[in-house]
Amino acid sequence: MPAIAAATGIAKETLYKWEKGTRPSNLNDYFTLKQYLDRMENQLEAERLDMEDQHPATLRLPFSRHKLAVPQTDGKAAAGTVTVHNNEPELIVDRITAPFLGAVEGVIEVTGESMEPTFSNGSRIVIARLQDQRRLYWGLYYYVIDTNWQGIVRRVYPGDTENSIQLVADNPNQARFPPIQLQWEQVEAVFKVMARILRF
Repeated sequence: MPAIAAATGIAKETLYKWEKGTRPSNLNDYFTLKQYLDRMENQLEAERLDMEDQHPATLRLPFSRHKLAVPQTDGKAAAGTVTVHNNEPELIVDRITAPFLGAVEGVIEVTGESMEPTFSNGSRIVIARLQDQRRLYWGLYYYVIDTNWQGIVRRVYPGDTENSIQLVADNPNQARFPPIQLQWEQVEAVFKVMARILRF
């Protein structure tokens, strides 16, 4: 109350009375207080928007687990795009705050029909980096980026050789979406699929 009284010129006693439910007897004081509160509300809204601007909706996620994700401040690349910063590749991901999912790091969009009906074209998945990308749980979903920086969501199984993996689509039309064999030398990064988002 003292701060409001000093800012508006309205006596502290008057403000205390109004707070307790006494009706204003001076309408000019009432409108002075209203203008002050409106200004404060607008200022708080402007500060909130400034804070949102400082927290962009997308992040640059380095392939290395040992490096922190940083905001994509220029906002030019869409989620799912691989960019290069300081000669290191980074995956652009949408920011997500979902503590109930555990250690997740971002969201990307699934493209194509290869994972239907599990992941439809345009659906979103939550991903996380792995401590060791060669220690995979066979049959689970992973987002694999090859050396051409093309990303693909698939179930992962052991390959035909010790130095390879097999990427299998969920689409029942296996003739159209056959398994893909990749040598580990062809794999740039592997991210675990943590969840599917139905609405974003």
